[in-house]
Amino acid sequence: MTSTARRWIIGRGLLGRAVSRSRADTPFAVDVSWDDPERAIRELTAGAEAFLRVPGPVEIYWCAGKGVTSTPRESLFAEVALFGAFLDVLARSPLATADRLVLFLASSVGGAYGGAVEPPHRESTPPASASAYGDAKLAMETLAAERGAEQGWRTVIGRLTNLYGPGQDLTKKQGLISTLVDSAITMQPAIIYVSLDTLRDYIFEDDAAAVVSAAASRARLLPAGATVVKIVGTGRAVSVGAILGELRRLRRRSGFSLLGQGPATGQALDLRVRSEVWTDLDALVATTLPEGLDRVLRARLAMLGRP
Repeated sequence: MTSTARRWIIGRGLLGRAVSRSRADTPFAVDVSWDDPERAIRELTAGAEAFLRVPGPVEIYWCAGKGVTSTPRESLFAEVALFGAFLDVLARSPLATADRLVLFLASSVGGAYGGAVEPPHRESTPPASASAYGDAKLAMETLAAERGAEQGWRTVIGRLTNLYGPGQDLTKKQGLISTLVDSAITMQPAIIYVSLDTLRDYIFEDDAAAVVSAAASRARLLPAGATVVKIVGTGRAVSVGAILGELRRLRRRSGFSLLGQGPATGQALDLRVRSEVWTDLDALVATTLPEGLDRVLRARLAMLGRP
């Protein structure tokens, strides 16, 4: 389905930037002071007033969040509180009507199913958090679904698998693929805290954005107040060891990575998933892992000025 809705993408990380370029339009944008929650909500409030003033259908994508599995609980729930405050802003606006608004929330497969058993996990698998990170993600999902039901908005919750791409922020201590690529180039040790047989589903940034964008567009066909949970991934899990092997093949080197294993809070050994919701959208996932690794590797080499 082609959408003509005006879009506001909140969060300019790997997913937010990819969603921004997933269509030919220029999305609405607001600078947000994420490190100052009070200022951030004022900026989001002003942004909502400006964004909703233009008539017609609108889509809001919440792709923000700095939290990872090692982030302290209080910091994670500060993000939950900010998201809740933003939903309150929308609820108070007479322009955020049920016939106009679709809300997308970026959530996490690892957060939702970190404590679940018997993979592959599906949307019908009962969520089971294994960390404060998972608790926070599920709390945000609940807020989105409840407020959507109250206000009549259509809501899509995207539970994303491990997102990767050339734009990964290495300072977040997140993104196994980018960390291992950096190690392969610089020959500096990469320390990871999971075993080599840990299984994860890795999805390239642009593929994830294509599914997210299509899901938000399709949500207009839902009944007022409905929420759909969609797993966004490839449906193909690979081990850490397999990624190391592929990087060695691409770089034609061996032994570039030193592995320091230790406590991996909230990290499940097996996070295979298989979506059972809007499965036709999974055909938008086109980048194989070798292709994606090569693109990340080439981008990193170009940034470092290396052959």
